Amino acid sequence: MNNKFFIGISILILLLTSGCTNKELDALNKEKEILTNEISQLKELISEKDKKIDQLEKVNSNKTTESWELKNSLNLIRFSSSVRDHSFDQLEEVYKIHSKYVTKDDWIVISDDLFQIELLEYENAKKVDFYVTKLESDEGPIKVFIDTDSTDGWKYTDHNVSEIVHKHKQSTEGTSYKPYFVIYTEVTLKDGNVIRTSKLPIVNK
Repeated sequence: MNNKFFIGISILILLLTSGCTNKELDALNKEKEILTNEISQLKELISEKDKKIDQLEKVNSNKTTESWELKNSLNLIRFSSSVRDHSFDQLEEVYKIHSKYVTKDDWIVISDDLFQIELLEYENAKKVDFYVTKLESDEGPIKVFIDTDSTDGWKYTDHNVSEIVHKHKQSTEGTSYKPYFVIYTEVTLKDGNVIRTSKLPIVNK
């Protein structure tokens, strides 16, 4: 009797234990499913946030570039103003450039080796000396051409202007300044008086 009783109790306990375990497993599975869904939602949210961060970083990078370019343009305009004798617009009445160029930040930007500039007016002058001064350099003005014949205009033509503008100052750290320079002339009139014309700021691209 006692053995049968204990066997029955043991079977009942096993059945009860088995039943509790299944309920716990069901609860764990449901909890796991909930957590899995939450993880999936979090991953989607993180992916969206990463995309947003990438967009903001690109915007920030573009704004930084725009800010740097604007600051650089302002510096170039100030630099041009500091080396000129007159307003930039007035220089068109003094010089005519026959080679290809663009105007940027109050600088004449040239890219070709062939360069030709003409001094306007002064038809009755005796001669015109063309000078180049390389900025950010310890060198003084360089007389690059003397024109004594005004029949075709007072012109200075250089077929390899980069040889002049590329010879610019190099710092002790090994970095070079961009080749900015100015061109001006000294006009010798027939009465012997000499007139120095306005400086034209030029940069080699």
